[in-house]
Amino acid sequence: MTFLRPEFLYGLFALFIPLIIHLFNFRKHKKMYFSDISKLKNITTQTRKQQKLKHLIVLFLRMLAIIFIVFALAGPELKKESAQQLSNSSTITIYVDNSYSMMAEGAAGRLFENARQDAMQVIDNSPDNSNFIIINNDNAGKLMRLISKEFAKSELEKLEISTESKKLSDILIIRNKILNNNNITSSNTYLFSDFQSNSTDISNLEIDSTSNYYFIPLKHIQNKNIYIDSCYINSSDLMRGSSIKLNVWVKNDSESDYEKVPLKLLVNNKQKAVAGIDIPAGTTKLVELNFTTASSGWHSGLVEIEDYPITFDDKMFFTFNIVPHIEILKIDGIVYNNDNNDYLSNFYNSDEVFNITSINYRTVDYSELGKYDLIILNELPDISSGALVQFKQYLVDGGNILFVPPLPEFSDYLSDFLSEMNAGLKTGIDTTATRVTSLKLSDKLFYESIKNIPQNAELPNIKQHYIYSFPTKSRVETLVSLLNGNDFLSVKKVGSGQLYLLSVGLNNQFGDFTSQLLFSPIMHGIASKRGMSNKLYFTLGEDYKFNISTGKIPTSETPISLVSIKTGQTAIPLQEIKKGDLKISLDNLVLDNGYYRVMSGDSLISLLAFNYNRNESEMSFYSAEKLNELCKDANILTAKILDVSNPDYKEIINALQKESDFWKLFIIFALSVILIEVLVLRFWK
Repeated sequence: MTFLRPEFLYGLFALFIPLIIHLFNFRKHKKMYFSDISKLKNITTQTRKQQKLKHLIVLFLRMLAIIFIVFALAGPELKKESAQQLSNSSTITIYVDNSYSMMAEGAAGRLFENARQDAMQVIDNSPDNSNFIIINNDNAGKLMRLISKEFAKSELEKLEISTESKKLSDILIIRNKILNNNNITSSNTYLFSDFQSNSTDISNLEIDSTSNYYFIPLKHIQNKNIYIDSCYINSSDLMRGSSIKLNVWVKNDSESDYEKVPLKLLVNNKQKAVAGIDIPAGTTKLVELNFTTASSGWHSGLVEIEDYPITFDDKMFFTFNIVPHIEILKIDGIVYNNDNNDYLSNFYNSDEVFNITSINYRTVDYSELGKYDLIILNELPDISSGALVQFKQYLVDGGNILFVPPLPEFSDYLSDFLSEMNAGLKTGIDTTATRVTSLKLSDKLFYESIKNIPQNAELPNIKQHYIYSFPTKSRVETLVSLLNGNDFLSVKKVGSGQLYLLSVGLNNQFGDFTSQLLFSPIMHGIASKRGMSNKLYFTLGEDYKFNISTGKIPTSETPISLVSIKTGQTAIPLQEIKKGDLKISLDNLVLDNGYYRVMSGDSLISLLAFNYNRNESEMSFYSAEKLNELCKDANILTAKILDVSNPDYKEIINALQKESDFWKLFIIFALSVILIEVLVLRFWK
């Protein structure tokens, strides 16, 4: 037998009260005188024995009555033999899944409303002195304490669907932490959810054997959902007036085929494209949408479909930036005049999208490197160790460098440069004439500008070139090869940036590369295909960090702020300047889907888009039978699966929470003992 309120057992100390009364008889005796007491002595002896027995019986009955009354107040419970039917605990944990998948319809209405009503019924049928732990996906961890019955009902009444989604193991970790903080060892736990397979990690649950766990799976009427899974822009050279290709992945997570589903693309709130798509059951389809923009700057995009009843994943917000100019810094090792042609400046100045600045290698302001999209190290005679560090940091932070080697007499530093970049070594110079023979057309550098190479194509002839050795661990990728198998153009990823390595210089001593048609797509591609300068979108609940180069932030005394375009509300994210970048963390903010401006004072720095997590879009759920199987496999003996389709489901919930009537039996025992005591005192003469 166990007790719901064991603190009342301290009332057993009241047993000393009748014991003290019976041990010490405080009655005053009166003396009476008799002439002959011989017969009186015999009567007195017999009477004393009877009185002593009577007193002991009365003492026993009174103590027994106190024991029964104390036990009744302590809430007695019979201890069950089954491990799955432990005694009721005065602490009750309730988890209501309020993720977006609970928006779906069940047999009795929306699943979320059903879960909340059933959880409310658990609270209503619980003993008044019960303590509660209320957990959901977005307040998990905030109420790190026990709450009363009325407070628990209030928490459920104001509960709403949330953008957050948590694994079941995380929910129980929070529950266990609250119990530990309050020095409680057990708690009956009710879990109301649709038990989506990607979040129900039963094998990872932290279970204690002294608590009951009641899994209440709520069933969807039909598991069907069409949603936009992701999107990306295929081109990294976003320029005014150029065609932009948006790839959209649409997923049909159901058992039915869908035809002519309308898919719309809006840019800056104007419709740019529309498509009707056919999606077979259980498949994902890639849809290409093309559009153009005539202006530079930040743009907002929206792709949407129509689907019911799960609608949170029918829209996908994204943003992109078209810069007015691509900023190029050319650091020259020689002084150009009329006798030596500046091929690079001539090429980039011919296109207004490029803005090229040329300086001598002795006058570099390294604090300004972050302002440029591309830096060209053009035939430098030397690079100091300090400059090497600065160039590497520029690459790590997302910049791009094109390295054009110098003449052989100035190449002593070349191996040190490659070694610092972890890009292999210079092993020598090959003065045998050769030519360019193959290009990696699948690389982003070429896939839009060059579709194929005719057999009779005129490719650069090379008089001499540097030979590089690239170990496998250096991860240098060959983009253009020579006939002898050596590299002509290679690329190495350094941090977030790209290092492009030419094996030839641009003057005529190395060959005729600058006069060939291949020169234009290579130089144009290296400068323009620098990679997306920002993410198309962020996912709520996952990625909340990004960097901004301090060189692109206007001087302001106010911190960076986020302004919601939908509501106009302003928030200050966590931020710090580290290694020349402003690192932004949004972990301290509660955000909704949509667009946000990143502001420095009154200046727009960036435009961000946030979308709901698509994990909740997957229509894969565990049935009651599957949950029972998983619990057995995980050896969770105290788990019980309650099937909501059972007509007696409500009665089962009520019975689980109903306090035992066993205390009434002890009240009857106490009254019976008191009645026996009255009879003894009344009729025992």
